[in-house]
Amino acid sequence: MSLQTLRILEFRPVWLTVDGNGPFPERPYGIDFTDASGAPCNAFLFMSDNGMGKTTLLQIMANMMRVWGEREPKYWGVEGLDSGELRAQWDLRIRVYWRGEEKVIILSLLAGNFSDDLALLKPWGTAELAQAQADSWHVAGYRRRARGFLTEIGRSDELCADLTDTFREWNQEEAENSAGGFSGTAFDLPTALYFSAYRDIPAVASHERAIGRPEHWGYRTAHLFDPHSNRWRDSLDNLLVWLKWLDQNLLPDQPGRFDRARDFVNRHVFDETPDKFLEGISVETLAAIVRNGDARHRLDRLSSGEKNLVHLFLRIGAHMTRHTLIFIDEPEVHLHPRWQYRLIRQLKALPKNDPGITVIAATHSVDMLKAFAFEIPEDGLHKGGDIIQKSKEEA
Repeated sequence: MSLQTLRILEFRPVWLTVDGNGPFPERPYGIDFTDASGAPCNAFLFMSDNGMGKTTLLQIMANMMRVWGEREPKYWGVEGLDSGELRAQWDLRIRVYWRGEEKVIILSLLAGNFSDDLALLKPWGTAELAQAQADSWHVAGYRRRARGFLTEIGRSDELCADLTDTFREWNQEEAENSAGGFSGTAFDLPTALYFSAYRDIPAVASHERAIGRPEHWGYRTAHLFDPHSNRWRDSLDNLLVWLKWLDQNLLPDQPGRFDRARDFVNRHVFDETPDKFLEGISVETLAAIVRNGDARHRLDRLSSGEKNLVHLFLRIGAHMTRHTLIFIDEPEVHLHPRWQYRLIRQLKALPKNDPGITVIAATHSVDMLKAFAFEIPEDGLHKGGDIIQKSKEEA
């Protein structure tokens, strides 16, 4: 499917329903991703105590995006879905240009232990579609089969099939064309970026460094960033070295990748410290260098809070597309309250400055909830939230 024939113009979550044995207080448990006016949120916060399932919700959505783009997925990567204890329906409002027409659709992605009759968790009838200002409803996804394999379900029509095939085609295209990496055409497709609560920048274990394609590169429907890896291929140093090498050698007629990523970090992390910033790459050591006044040091010498933010914003700046869902688990980890408020401001700035971005975070910090204040209107933001509480039986 040519991206001239099918183009994504808008891509937003509107609802998530999770059903089955798990930490959620109700069965099924539904989350509404629209604001008070009914518009899809571009800034959303999950709030709960530990152990209430907010991390699971982020993982479900991120892995449903990942599986959607794979040709033969074998697992979801979420314990409840893979064990058969959970099933989920994630409803997305997508505005597309398809075969010469612009359409607004609701696409329901399915995952987990669905029966043969596909009894869906949230049907979208005429009234629900009208409320969402959508033209039609479509279904795609996978269900768990015996022996743990996944069986494709849905793809109920040509538009749904074309959407799925487009994502898989470009996932495969980027895998086969790994040197060129992230193409301008794939930049129009949606992606999900998932960040766990552990966003350290450990020192690279080996001193043997070489220019090579990073672990996370090219277009993917989802990038799930693992915590605490000290392998060179996974490191932020390797990512920055790779971007610099692309600019200077492989694609010199399309420069700017390194500069854009560096400037994105400096704008969102070091904006209030003019004497401290990400400077460049050491040619001798192939390490990213931070300038701090007259001193210079590696990324792994930053404070724990600075590592947290550099990890977030370097990955976002390098991997975001025109339609990006950013999932962040416990953004306040290792951050002083002053840095927490700074992070909130920067996370709000992302969808304000780029209308294709949606930020969804999970926290148990009351200070974070107050700083977010989704009941207070802000220009450029459609804010929402969900407070997960214990069920009446447990209270």
